[in-house]
Amino acid sequence: MSDAVKWLTSDMQGAPQITNDWGVLIGMLDACLINGFNTQNPSSVTRSGSTVTMTFSGGGHGFLQHQVVLVSGAVQSEYNGEQRVTAVTGTTVTFT
Repeated sequence: MSDAVKWLTSDMQGAPQITNDWGVLIGMLDACLINGFNTQNPSSVTRSGSTVTMTFSGGGHGFLQHQVVLVSGAVQSEYNGEQRVTAVTGTTVTFT
């Protein structure tokens, strides 16, 4: 999915914020382009047909529908990689 349009907004959970401090822009670019932000560990991952649902416990996950997320470390290696979120609830994220 490397050719997918990826978008970021300052109101995404964990998104870096620009202030008038020296070096903040570099930190923001690192977070958006290299390191990522809003790293989450799901409490469970299930699949039904070609739909994968990740459930998060302990509050909101902060992901948005149509957002591209990077999944890594999944036991099922086919889940790993960039995934476009197709649906969200308060505790779940779904992708195909």
